[in-house]
Formats: sequence, C-alpha cells, structure tokens
Amino acid sequence: MTGKFKFIAIIFTLFITGSIFSQSPSYEFSKEEIIERLKKDIETLASEEFEGREAGTPGEELTVEYIKERFKNISVKPLFDGSYFQNFEFHGAWSYAEDNTLQIGDIKYEPGEDFFPMVASGDTSATQKPVYVEYGFKDEEFQWNDYENLDNLEGKIFVMEYFLPDALYEKLEITTNVAIQEKVAIAIEKGAGGIIFVNTLRPEDDPHISLRRRTERHETPIAFAGINVYKHLEEQEFNEEVTLSVELTRDTHTGTNVAGYIDNDAATTVVIGGHHDHLGYGGLSSRHQGEQKIHYGADDNASGVAGVFEAARYIKEQDWDGNNYLFITFSAEEKGLLGSRHFTESGEYDMDRVNYMFNYDMIGRMEDENLVLIGTGTSPTWEEIITETKPEHFNIRMVSSGMGGSDHTAFYLQDIPVIFFFTGIHDDYHAPGDTPNKINYEGQKKILKLSWELIEQLDQQERLEFTETPVDESRRRRPEVVTLGIMPDHAYDDKDGLKVQKVMEDEPAYKGGIKDEDIIISLNDKDITDIHSYMQALENFEEGDKVTITLMREKEEVEVEVEF
Repeated sequence: MTGKFKFIAIIFTLFITGSIFSQSPSYEFSKEEIIERLKKDIETLASEEFEGREAGTPGEELTVEYIKERFKNISVKPLFDGSYFQNFEFHGAWSYAEDNTLQIGDIKYEPGEDFFPMVASGDTSATQKPVYVEYGFKDEEFQWNDYENLDNLEGKIFVMEYFLPDALYEKLEITTNVAIQEKVAIAIEKGAGGIIFVNTLRPEDDPHISLRRRTERHETPIAFAGINVYKHLEEQEFNEEVTLSVELTRDTHTGTNVAGYIDNDAATTVVIGGHHDHLGYGGLSSRHQGEQKIHYGADDNASGVAGVFEAARYIKEQDWDGNNYLFITFSAEEKGLLGSRHFTESGEYDMDRVNYMFNYDMIGRMEDENLVLIGTGTSPTWEEIITETKPEHFNIRMVSSGMGGSDHTAFYLQDIPVIFFFTGIHDDYHAPGDTPNKINYEGQKKILKLSWELIEQLDQQERLEFTETPVDESRRRRPEVVTLGIMPDHAYDDKDGLKVQKVMEDEPAYKGGIKDEDIIISLNDKDITDIHSYMQALENFEEGDKVTITLMREKEEVEVEVEF
C-alpha cells in the first residue's frame, strides 16, 4: 500500500472513531487518563503504518498530518500564517551521476571500481597531460615543497599521493583529512586542471572514499584512483593524455516542522518541542545488522511528540498568561538537527521573543526514577528552581552544557536558555526494538508533570537570563562524521573525558577493545573533555583511518588502536 493510501486509511479510521476530529474536548489529567493518551499517541506514531517516520518520506507525511490533527483537536492555533506546517528542503546523500569518466589514452576505467570521484570535486571535466607531483604538499616552516622543481603546470592533471609520510604527519600535527584539504587548495593555486590521488605508500590499505563527507566543493574534477591506474600512468611515463570527468548528484527532500500556538499577547514566548522524525527502515545511523526493518522509534522520539501533545493539552487548560506558548515538533533531527535549525534561522518567528525552550527527546525509558536534564548552565535560574521543584524520589543528573545532539542546540545558539529532558540511551536505541511496549508510561507522566510545575513557577517571573556554557568550535552534530560505535553517557559531567555507556558489537570501538564504562580521554593526542570535543575530534577522520585512543579504565590509563 502506498503512503498516500495508507494515510487515507488511517485518517478514515480516526474519523470514524472520533479520536482526532472531535471538537475541542475537555481533558482530564488523572494519572490513568494521561497514560491512556500517551499510550495511544505513541502506539500510533510508532506503528508499522508510519514506517519509522524518516524525514522526507511518505512516513513523515502521515506523521505531520497526524500531529496537525492533534494540534487542531487541542485547539492550539496554527503558527505559520494559518498553517501548522513549515516546510523546508534538505539534500540526501551524494551519488554518482552519468558522467564519471577516467580515460588514459584508449583505456577507460570504471567509476566505483578503478577510480572514485570525491565530494570535493566540481561537476566538471578536464583533458590534459598528467604530471606527478609526488605528495602535492608544501610547508615553509618545515621546508617542504613538492612543487619546487616543477614548471608549466597550468591546466595539467595533477597526480599525487593520497597519504603523506608518517614523519610529516607527526611534524605537522595534522590528520589525513586536513592534509587532503590543504593539498587540494595548493594544487588549485598551482593551476591544476584536475587532481587524481593515488596510493603507493600503503597499497594494501587504500582509503575508503566516502560520498557522505561534508566538505567544500571546487571547480576542478577530483578523484582517487587505484594502483592499476597509477601503474599505467607510470608505464607511460605520464605522457599519455588523461580525461577526468566527475558528476555527482543528490536528491532534494522536503521536511516539515509542525507548530501550534497559544497567544496570550505576552512579550515573551515559551517553546516546548521535540523531533517527530526517526530512521525509517534504518540507514547510516542504524545500529541494526542484517535485513532492513522498520525502526519504530517509540522512545526516539514518539515519546517526546506525545509529551508535546500532553503539555499543550495541560497548558491550554490553565490560566497562565505570563508567556505565549509555542508547541512544535521538528523534522530531520536525525539528519543533523535540520528542522530546528531551519525554524530558528528562518525568521518566521521572532527568536528575540523566546524566553526559554524545553526539549522532550527520549523521555520514555525512565529507570529507577533517573532523569537527565541537559542545559542547566544556560541560565542561572535553572539549578535552583529544579532543585526546589523536583520530587524527592527523583534522581536528577544536571548537565550544564547547552550544546548536544538534539534540537535544543538550535535555540541555545540563539542565546536562549534551554532544558533537554532525557531518560538516557538504551539497547534499543536506533534499532528496530524501540517499540511502544517498552515505554515506561508512568515514568513519562512524572517527567511531564515536573516540566509543567517548572513552567507554572516561571510563568509570572521575569524573563530568564541567558548564560553561555563552554563549547568547542564544533557547533552541531554532523551525520557524515565517522563513528566509534559507542553510546556516550550524556549524564557524565566530570569534564575529564567522555564516558562510554555501552559499546556496540562489531563496531570499531568493539573491535579495538573499548569496553563499557571506559572513559575516553584522547584521540591521537587530541584531548577529549566532553561530547563536543569528542565530536570535533571525529571530524578529522574518515573510514579506513586508524586512531590511537587513550582511555581511563578502572583508574588505569589504557591505549587501544581503533580503525574506523
């Protein structure tokens, strides 16, 4: 059944039952009634019909229609000029288009087998004599210049080594990826008509050329070629004409944020949100091995969306008028916080009016009354009011940073105080086993009640003061970055490393000997102090790279080597 017909069937069923089209119902908020509503919403959003809610797919189309009808039923107003929807475009992964050619004389080579176009390339072509420029590198400080004795380079196809000698990496203190970027820039400055990387230093260990990397694209064809191509060039003494053409393409998809509004004609607005998208049938972010399966995303993040509905219902019934209240579910969080970034940067709502933001993301797996609140350093108000308000039986871990892998980050970057409500990573994270039957509905209800009590106390207070929390230069999550295959312990806040909550089987960390509860303190001598420095360090690597990781394991320092 196509997504369109599934949607018609679902909406018809809901119409018959009156579950979302009844007009302005009056809600009750006993424990049983809250749990019943949470369960109904999560079971619907995390059902087979919604196909894992991947952004830009028919599954998301069903999802946003469902959310719209919930907001209409709750009687919160559409935010976007009479619409609940804010659409935006985003790109999928790069792939080969039609014109990817490497020809030397009369011999044509196969893309994806003999040579590999690189994302840094432009969609362009060059035909010229090749010139071997060895490493294609120069550095005045270390008196290294591979171009020193080369003339008449303009327009030629530069053939250069992908890797640098290990000694040069150590002297320069740079990674392979950074060196590649510098070598491309130098080659273009020298007039390269095209660039072909080869690997004669480590022919048994060719790099993995990933089209998932995010990098600057140049108006020059750039590719990596296998050792057979290099040997042919060498046999011909680099005198045979080379044609190199690169053409990459990627699809454009549409994501949809959904927002409802309570307008109290107040000067400030409170935003309560959570992302509605998940992984669909898996993809690059999945931890599932084997055949494709629906990733239901009950905790991540049907739980948060159901929480947004319940917050809207509750606040609609109150007489809080010190703020306006904006309820929003974001698209494409799993693809790099794209929906929340679009909302905060689009200008469709004045971010200067936003008092603070609550982010519900994975609030469905509470165990032993444990709750993590991330962002408590973004306002001097947070720690005191949380301490005063929380139930005595709650074990709350407060994490200062306003940055992190969820949608509150986009608001923090607009100088808005944030709190990210989070019950932690579990074995079913980004896997098909994240299903509604595993949700702790009573625990979720308790978390929502705490958030409402905080909102009530703040409703008549002055606007919250924003404070910046220490962050590294890496400003947001990037899905193209390689991964170790670990679940970080987001509640670990001792500023002396990144604690590993769980190591995934058959992933790089597992194969390299990293264990649960290890604390990562450095990657290739790059100090790791928290999740942000960890993500920043990962940006310097790609698949196939090897890294030395220093760990603290039961108070002893351990070194392991991991290959991405």
